Amino acid sequence: MRRILKELDTKQLLSIALPISVQSLIQSFLGMIDQVMIGQLGENVVAAVSLGGRPGFILIYTLSGITAAASIFASQYEGAGDKSRHAQVMRSTIFGCSFLVLPFFLAAFFAPEILLNIFTNDAAVISAGIGYLRICSLSYIPLIFIMACSAVLRSTGNANLPMITGIIAVIVNTGLNALLIFGLFGCPAMGAEGAAIATVISYMIEAIILIVYMQKVAHCGNVLQAMKVRCSKDFIWTFFITALPAIGNELLWALGDSGYTMIYGRIGTEQLAAMALTFPVQGLTVGFFTGLSAAAGIIIGNLLGAGKDKQAYIASWDFFKLCIIGCVAMGLVIIAAAGLYTGFYNVNMQVRLLAKHLLIIFAFFLWIKVSNMVILGGVIRSGGQTKYTLFLDVLGTWGIGIPLGILGAFVFKLDIKIVYVLVSIEEIVRLLLGLIRVKSKKWMKKLV
Repeated sequence: MRRILKELDTKQLLSIALPISVQSLIQSFLGMIDQVMIGQLGENVVAAVSLGGRPGFILIYTLSGITAAASIFASQYEGAGDKSRHAQVMRSTIFGCSFLVLPFFLAAFFAPEILLNIFTNDAAVISAGIGYLRICSLSYIPLIFIMACSAVLRSTGNANLPMITGIIAVIVNTGLNALLIFGLFGCPAMGAEGAAIATVISYMIEAIILIVYMQKVAHCGNVLQAMKVRCSKDFIWTFFITALPAIGNELLWALGDSGYTMIYGRIGTEQLAAMALTFPVQGLTVGFFTGLSAAAGIIIGNLLGAGKDKQAYIASWDFFKLCIIGCVAMGLVIIAAAGLYTGFYNVNMQVRLLAKHLLIIFAFFLWIKVSNMVILGGVIRSGGQTKYTLFLDVLGTWGIGIPLGILGAFVFKLDIKIVYVLVSIEEIVRLLLGLIRVKSKKWMKKLV
């Protein structure tokens, strides 16, 4: 392995990647438990909670565009040894996130029925979702500090704390869900609104722990210091010019993901159910490799910030090799266990068989999907190339994936397995263009 991974410090890699991956895995597992709890309340409530969570889903991905810029600058400043700049990064991130959160919060709190109407015209679902969405909108405020603090901490060598606070939050959320949804131990049975309250409380606890810890250890990017520091116009301009394409990138991806779900849903109910069975496996698998993508951005950003361009270039290919090795192994496990996994669900045999086939297709494309995360979201972004990654994601999702999905599903009436393969072609195109970009070295820019 050491011969293959020439420039990667294994200890540094694990210290960044492992905590992020563990956090993602635990969140995915407990998220599945939450879904099972909500599932006991009936299909209208399940639909309402799913749709009520959609604005928050889109918001989180939109905010991750700003935190991507925070990671780029914080990691490069860390590599350059200029820790005093972390407060400017934190301040810009907090204000940028606040600007994006405000319209989401106002719409969800004061007009939840309008947002729900975008996704459904079922009056029963809308009625069940209004209270849930209104309460959930309160969680958008602590989310600002969770994402800002986590981005700066991870990029400055402390990925463990965001992992620990994330684990605490999901455990608290799961426990409170059990108490407030079903009214256990004398608590009121509040149904979907109880689940929303649990979400708000768990986010608040997570945010408070992060803020207090950074203040206690006198981290250069702590919130209090960030509120005092002054940012130069040049820094603000450079930061948001870097962030804006990433924001657009993540927003368009979230909307595109909703578009794919719409396509699968219109093919048929059984087809949508089969695809839905694959989502937990996809979430767990891709989530496992998010740590590798984050580590790529941070480690290579450190090298670029330190002026070590040659080492950064070699490290980029090291990450690509590591990605392929991990994904091939994981893909074989998925193929072997696909039939066993789908057997756990109480659905008809046709849906199980279709879900098994879709999982096998997913396993085949896994190394390509994860390589795009690492190459585009980690390597190329580490040099501030957010405009190029935006271009590739828009081209892939909206120029290739969505059109091929619509043609396959609605024009040629193809089987969902073929439609899924057609949609996945965009991943191949993006990876090829991404690798060409890496080889060109045009992404290797020192921003600090």
